[in-house]
Amino acid sequence: MQKYFKNTILIKYILLSISLFLTQLIRGQDIKTDLVTDRPDQTESSFTVPLKSLQIETGFIMEIDKTDLFSQISYAYNSTLLRYGLLENLELRLGIEYMGDKITNRLNDDTYRLAGFSPLYTGFKLKVTEENGLKPEIAFLGGLVLPFTAGNEYKPDYSGANIRFAFSHTLTDRISIGYNLGAEWDGETAIPGYFYSFATGIGISDKLGGFIESYGLILENGYKEHMLDAGFTYLLIQNLQFDLSGGIGINNNAPDSFISFGLSYRIPG
Repeated sequence: MQKYFKNTILIKYILLSISLFLTQLIRGQDIKTDLVTDRPDQTESSFTVPLKSLQIETGFIMEIDKTDLFSQISYAYNSTLLRYGLLENLELRLGIEYMGDKITNRLNDDTYRLAGFSPLYTGFKLKVTEENGLKPEIAFLGGLVLPFTAGNEYKPDYSGANIRFAFSHTLTDRISIGYNLGAEWDGETAIPGYFYSFATGIGISDKLGGFIESYGLILENGYKEHMLDAGFTYLLIQNLQFDLSGGIGINNNAPDSFISFGLSYRIPG
C-alpha cells in the first residue's frame, strides 16, 4: 500500500507538470527575452528571470558510483526548479526532487532499494551588478532546505542551507564563461562544504549551445569531490529548451559518472 501511494503521488506530480506546460505553451510564444536556464550545468547563471515570469526547469538524472564493496545507482526521476521574477533583479526559487537509489553489496549481490521526495528547497537569486568591461555580471543566491517536507528515506536531521555568488563574462558573441563560489550545509552535520564551479558556454548556432565545466565540493574535514561534465542545449521554440549532459568523477570520492536530460520553459508575466 505504501509503494502504491508513493507511485500515485509521483504520477500526479508528473501529470500536473505536463498539464501546466501544455496549457501555457502557446501563451509563451510572445516572450522577448532570451531563455537562460540554470540547468543542465552545475554553475548557476547570474541571470534572473524577467519580472512576473515563471520559469520551470525539470529533468531526470542517473548517477553511478562503484567501490570494491558496493555499487550504487542514484536517480532523480523528476528534478524541478521553479523560478519566479518578483522584481527586475530578484527571483524567488522553489525546488523539489523525487529520488531513488539502488544499492548492491558486490560481495553477496544483496540489493537495497529506496525512493521518496527530497527536502523542499526554497531560496532567491539577486542580481547585484551588470557586466561592464572587465567587471563581471554578479548575482547572489541563498536558500534553505526544509527537512520536514521530505519523505522518510531522504529526510536530513536538520535544516540545510547554501549561499553562492555567480559570476559571468561575455567573451564574444558566441562564447561566455561563468563561475560560482559558495558554501553549503547538508543538514546532517555542522561541517560546511565549499562549492566551486567553472563553465565555458559556446553558442554553436542560434538554437544549439554547448558547455564544458569543472566543479566540486571541499569540506572542512578534508573530504573532496571533483567532477567534469559537458552537455548541449537545444531551443525547440522560443520558450522551450531541451538539454542533455553527462559527467565523470576525477577523484575517488566523486561519483563515477552521471547522465541527465531535461526540459525548461517559461511562462511570461
